[in-house]
Amino acid sequence: MSSPEAHRPGFLVVRAGDDGTYVGGLMVTDVSGLPVDFRYTDPVTPTRLQRALYGAVLDRYLRSEVVLRTLLDALEGPPSLLLVDDADLLGEAIDGFPVALVAPSKAEPIGPVGAQSAEGAGTFLLQADPSGHPLRVSLPAGSPHEAAVAGALVALSARMDVLEPVARVQDALDVIVAGEAAA
Repeated sequence: MSSPEAHRPGFLVVRAGDDGTYVGGLMVTDVSGLPVDFRYTDPVTPTRLQRALYGAVLDRYLRSEVVLRTLLDALEGPPSLLLVDDADLLGEAIDGFPVALVAPSKAEPIGPVGAQSAEGAGTFLLQADPSGHPLRVSLPAGSPHEAAVAGALVALSARMDVLEPVARVQDALDVIVAGEAAA
């Protein structure tokens, strides 16, 4: 099992509004969930010409190249693990650290802390705390990081709720989109 002090999890949220505007936020925390770095993009709205030229790949381009890459490049230091809220981001080639989608499950506990139960290609349940519902963890296809991600989530769960920081990033994006970030 890995030491929680070795971890700096990053929590990425990319949002596409009903009006076609994209915004993203990336918060890196310490092992207790306290923010150590937060970056966000200004809202980006593609033009009619961009929509015509990019067609069906516009969404992927904006999420991965405009938002994700911009945020990762802006960080002072890389996260040790990147947790995303969108399964489509699992398909992006990101080097240097594991990427995972972590979600709650309604499953009954599956055993002691660290127990895993396969749910299909790249997805497994992980008992991250002694008595709660296991986490549903999804990794990119063919990822060699299952053991590292599971170990990191177990270590982090001893000090924080690994699902909660995503809600904080979502709240921060609400503030940014509302134009209240400077207030």
